[in-house]
Amino acid sequence: MIRSSIKVHDKYSVVIDATYDKVLERKKSKYTCITYLFFPNTLNINNKTYPSTKFYNDVRLFIKYNRPNYSLSEIHINQSSPLKRLEKSTINFITNNSTKSRSLYEEQVKMFASIFCTLLEEQIDEIVNSEKLNYSTIEKLLNNIKQILKQFRSLVDKTANSSLKPNHMNYIFYADEHISNIVELQMMYLFNSLHNKISKEDYVPIVNIIDNEQKYKKHCGYSSPKDKSIDPEVLLYKRNQLKKYIDSVFFLNQETRQDGEIFEQTLLAIAAGLAMVLATGIAFYFQQYYGNFTAPFFFALVVSYMLKDRIKGLLSKYFVNKSSTFFYDFKINITDSLKKKIGLIKESFVFISFDKLGSNIKKYRLKDRILKTKLLNEQIIQYKKKVILFSKKFGGDLPNEDIAGLTDITRLNFHRFIQYMDDPEKDYILVKKGEIYTKIADKVYPINIIQKYFTEEGIECKRYRVIMNRNGIKRIEEIEIE
Repeated sequence: MIRSSIKVHDKYSVVIDATYDKVLERKKSKYTCITYLFFPNTLNINNKTYPSTKFYNDVRLFIKYNRPNYSLSEIHINQSSPLKRLEKSTINFITNNSTKSRSLYEEQVKMFASIFCTLLEEQIDEIVNSEKLNYSTIEKLLNNIKQILKQFRSLVDKTANSSLKPNHMNYIFYADEHISNIVELQMMYLFNSLHNKISKEDYVPIVNIIDNEQKYKKHCGYSSPKDKSIDPEVLLYKRNQLKKYIDSVFFLNQETRQDGEIFEQTLLAIAAGLAMVLATGIAFYFQQYYGNFTAPFFFALVVSYMLKDRIKGLLSKYFVNKSSTFFYDFKINITDSLKKKIGLIKESFVFISFDKLGSNIKKYRLKDRILKTKLLNEQIIQYKKKVILFSKKFGGDLPNEDIAGLTDITRLNFHRFIQYMDDPEKDYILVKKGEIYTKIADKVYPINIIQKYFTEEGIECKRYRVIMNRNGIKRIEEIEIE
């Protein structure tokens, strides 16, 4: 089963997540995703101005393990919970400072910190966006945070008082600082969102957690925005580095190479051989007919060389074009932290005409158009991606057997397309009751996205519309297709 979603990453980028559950239930899991991008002609996007090299510069792929299915109240209670696993790993590492225990300890530290911070952000978003505010839910959340921080920081103290090397202690210190940053930021977000909705007495516990975290950072020597000696630029950079370090436990490595490279080189060699056969045949014929060291034989050698060069080029182009129907542009090997290959991704890019789209894709694209016509005046990009996962090798590098799925993240950057966009605002005239008014409207450009997933369970389709102007992305609309 595939669950997909789309969101704005920054002013000019969107992120599409595709999550594959129950990977371990099959020996090999396969699926194919075809993404169709529909660009208005006014953006001047075509195969001349936007070749595949530019497209692959604007697309980034990330593969990561799915986070285990815990709630915030569960990650510190059960014996198999992330915090309990970290506690066992900490004790084991302190008593047995081996390379294997050190690696396991570092992974457990990062995994707990990443899971805790993600769950905290999700639960606070749920509270803030809830239609009915229930303070008992907030109170339960604050109590959970206090208990988890208390238990985790007892492990921090235990590590600090051990005989471990300073660089080995840094694993949990980095996680501790990152957790403190996230707790402080999320409590500020919660306070700003609810301080007009709850009483002063109710938001005092939120403020207390913020104050405690700021004092804790000062006590531990962690970077804090309250410290005037710290450059905000350095502070932000460090926080980003900490986040990348902690979240790296779930992200997999990628090795990209051209797909069908050996086969393509073989075809090129065959083309060169065929051209050589023809050129040599011409040379032998003229040599036998006119003899050596004659003018006709000399001209025949020159002509055969010219023909050889052109025939080689034409045959090479023909073979490569034919082989492109069987191979993708690139093949990406997915490897875990132990350098074991657990899957691969193949991707290809091509411009396609509207007439060559499938009937369902045409129907989904024509739905809810302002002008009911098939003349779309659009350029269409087809981005095809095939994913193969090897279940037997899956998750062998992780210290948690509860992980059973992957998330494929595709980031699309649209910044390159703004160069042909008009000014973001346009004036228009409105006459009302004999009076003339000048109104201002946003000048927007819709970029439609249709995704088609081929899975073991069947075919699934999704459609989105990215509304943007010269200033960036304004919003993303999900379009119902059925």
